[in-house]
Amino acid sequence: MDIWDLYAQYDDAAKRSGLTPEQRQLLAICDLRQEVNAGGFDSYLRCWGADTAHDALTLLPRALGDEWHRVLTEALSIFGTANPTNADERAEVIDGAAEADDVLGFADDRYYELEAQQNADERLGVLADEPSPWPTPPAAP
Repeated sequence: MDIWDLYAQYDDAAKRSGLTPEQRQLLAICDLRQEVNAGGFDSYLRCWGADTAHDALTLLPRALGDEWHRVLTEALSIFGTANPTNADERAEVIDGAAEADDVLGFADDRYYELEAQQNADERLGVLADEPSPWPTPPAAP
């Protein structure tokens, strides 16, 4: 299955409401990859995609490996014990964290190394075939 074709069908939270937890977790990994590949962890954490970070963390070890899980965990460590629930709260913490550029820059470097070492699209496509059936997403309003 082409993971990005599938991802395009479930491009917002409302379309994901009828999915199983594992299906949502798989799409959360796509949220991570789309945003980080578009602008690094700083961009990811400032956008809605990071709202699904905890779902991504759940499946990452099995889907792509422990290193991927560690990189996301390290990026999220910028929040310490705070657990921002939306993009605005996350941006406020990032803007106030003196070490944000260093922590997130290091996470970016490690992430891009992992992307270069593994065909994540293929692996996620295989996993997408496992949790079936995928329901037809609701039509846009």
